[in-house]
Amino acid sequence: MTEDVIFSSFGSLTLVLLVISFGIFAWLTAKSRKIKTFQFQISLFIVIWIIGEIIDLLGEEEAIHLFSTGEIGMYAHVLAMTMFSAMLWIRFYLSEKSGKEMADTLQES
Repeated sequence: MTEDVIFSSFGSLTLVLLVISFGIFAWLTAKSRKIKTFQFQISLFIVIWIIGEIIDLLGEEEAIHLFSTGEIGMYAHVLAMTMFSAMLWIRFYLSEKSGKEMADTLQES
C-alpha cells in the first residue's frame, strides 16, 4: 500500500517537472522564430522528446489509454530521434556545401 503511494507521488512529481520543462522549451522554440537557427531546432527536438515522456508516464500511470501497450510514447521518441538525425545531417551537408569549416576541425598552428 505505501509502496503504491510512494511510486504515485514520484509519478506526479515527474509529471509536474515534465510539464514545467515542456513550457520552458516550448517558449524557447516560439522565441527563436527562425526555423534555421540551432536554438529552434534543438528546442523543437526537446519538446517532441518531452511529449513522448509525458505520454509514456501517463500510460504507465494508466491515466490515458491510447494504445494497450503504450506504443504512442515510443513513436514520439522515434519521431524526435528522426528529427534530430535529419537536423544534424542537413546542417552538416549545408556547411560542407557552403565551404564553411566545421567547429570541431583541428587547426594546425
